[in-house]
Amino acid sequence: MNVFHTHQRIIADYAAYIQSFLNIADEHIRSEVEKEMGRGKLWPDPLLQFNPAFEMAGKVADLSRNGMLHTDLEHIFKDFSLYQHQREAFELGANGKDFVVTSGTGSGKSLTYIGTIFDHLLRNPGAKGVTAVIVYPMNALINSQEEEFKRYKKNYEDETGRTFPISFGKYTGQEKEDDRKRMREEPPQVLLTNYMMLELLLTRIKERGIRDAIYENLKYLVFDELHTFRGRQGADVAMLIRRIQAQCRHRFACAGTSATMVSVGSLASQKQQVAEVASTLFGRRFTPDQVINETLRRSLDHAAGLPGQDALAQAIDAGVELGSDAEALKRHPVAIWLEAQVAVEEREGQLFRRKPQHIGEVIKALGSASGRTEAVCRDHLASMLEWISAVNVRLQAAGQRYTILPFKLHQFISQTGSVYTTLDQDEHRFITLEPGVYKQDDPDKKPIFQNVFSRAS
Repeated sequence: MNVFHTHQRIIADYAAYIQSFLNIADEHIRSEVEKEMGRGKLWPDPLLQFNPAFEMAGKVADLSRNGMLHTDLEHIFKDFSLYQHQREAFELGANGKDFVVTSGTGSGKSLTYIGTIFDHLLRNPGAKGVTAVIVYPMNALINSQEEEFKRYKKNYEDETGRTFPISFGKYTGQEKEDDRKRMREEPPQVLLTNYMMLELLLTRIKERGIRDAIYENLKYLVFDELHTFRGRQGADVAMLIRRIQAQCRHRFACAGTSATMVSVGSLASQKQQVAEVASTLFGRRFTPDQVINETLRRSLDHAAGLPGQDALAQAIDAGVELGSDAEALKRHPVAIWLEAQVAVEEREGQLFRRKPQHIGEVIKALGSASGRTEAVCRDHLASMLEWISAVNVRLQAAGQRYTILPFKLHQFISQTGSVYTTLDQDEHRFITLEPGVYKQDDPDKKPIFQNVFSRAS
């Protein structure tokens, strides 16, 4: 699939929809609106983002066999390979330490706390009450995570022929009353909920059974997507955590996950800032060594360094063969250039993911690096992305966990706005789609006014 063609069809459909109800009689205003829409006023240039590869750190089975993790985790996380940041989180969690994992999309953040909780419960069979509370910002995430838990349960039962020894359940207010009553009578060891429902569980009389099961037995309190809890909501969550800490019989470990929360400054200062945020939210001291960042690696062959102009030009001129294998992709000059210039950057001896870049900027940079026109570079980039997708589909079909430069195209679409004009009715009338009080470049600050269009008049 050519992602640019798909993108163009989506934008064309939206443009046709918008234009279907635009009927502006004023010729000059209509011309200005059409000109701005032609420039992409409502749908700016999309952003291209690559998900880089993560440093691997062995299989769950290896850690189970050497004693770091319980042996049954090998059956639950069947054939799972771990990333370095997952292993680091397991090491902290196994020692009962608090931790925060900050890593990007597709990095397996949830496995860091699920594996830690499962390891504890497997080492303490028959644990009563609520051992772990996992708080998500949205019910959609809870529903998705419950399906993951069911998959882990099936893995274990298929591998061992035994009943899964860990109980889990969600309590969000969306469940049927029979299901909630069953959970109130026999609370699960792992409770999935949102922070508003957790607040209600601790205060409503009918949920007293779950409340007591939390206060008596809690060992892990996890907040997923920490970056969403800020402002007044963050203050509410912080106070909720402090009340739980004050009432629980035992000290419990706190864990949090988030997409990268800080992207400026040195690595040390980033970790320090995240630790300060975690300390404020959880009400206990976090140090930088309890903050785990993603560890990236290059997935392509950079042995020869960044390809020069001749290598890029020859590769672009040769075109792309979509049937070529992963090894050919790893050696391709344009793919190597994309990983080095668009996907990742090296700072302080470590790799960091770059921010998404506008497609136009990527094409312009490739044109400058290769000496080829932007039109040629655009066509080649579209072919490259199509090849990357085809290779990754084949890798996943072969059971490989890793992929090569998986990408996303982010398109922001604005709703329609208003037209603003000065009160002039001649050639001096100023027309703009940008809201404001007066014409910005006018020394007399001539006022502009929003135009309201009537379908009846």
